[in-house]
Amino acid sequence: MVLLQLRNLTRYYVQLQEQKTALGNIKHSKDCSHDIQIFILKSNKKLIAEIDKEIAKCIREINTLVKSDADLDKKIEKLATIKGIGMITMVTILAETMGFEQFGSAKQLVSYAGYDVVQRESGTSIKGKTRISKKGNRYIRNALYFPAMVACRYNPVLKEAYMRIIQKKSSKMIGQVAIQRKLLTLMYTLWKNDTVFIENYKRSSPDPKTETTLDSSEAELL
Repeated sequence: MVLLQLRNLTRYYVQLQEQKTALGNIKHSKDCSHDIQIFILKSNKKLIAEIDKEIAKCIREINTLVKSDADLDKKIEKLATIKGIGMITMVTILAETMGFEQFGSAKQLVSYAGYDVVQRESGTSIKGKTRISKKGNRYIRNALYFPAMVACRYNPVLKEAYMRIIQKKSSKMIGQVAIQRKLLTLMYTLWKNDTVFIENYKRSSPDPKTETTLDSSEAELL
């Protein structure tokens, strides 16, 4: 019940952010235009301020709901040991997957999120390079976009993986997507094993409970 309520709140949070972005685009276009009435500029600014207030309220509701479930709160604290992952990201992914209950493997989760690898085709028979499907849950991919960017800079383990990937690929976006996928599977592993993320642990003594590995399809994407 709590996760379902969180899904409602996190999806509403995304809708509010999208409205703010749309109004911000309008503001930018009006600021660059000539002879725009003061009323329009003030109205746009007021609407953005109101949405900011609603976003803050939504975040408070999310935090309150998480704190109301002691077990959920404790497990989220463990997920928070992954550098670059914030509360909204964690709650969004847990809400969209119902606490990963529907998934028996990381591969199933990756497919649900739209990070599974498919073959790019030309015409009906000529096969090309691989790409992610993007047919899965957009809320998960949206939630992981900025955290992956942060992780590529401040999470030593994931930064190393990112740098290794972009050296082999022409586009840095491939590396970003790979880190999004890595973050998702890492969260899945920590949640399932009820443990924390330990930096550099893999280098000294690998443990399947704290580390995730690339499956064959993920390696192909990289």
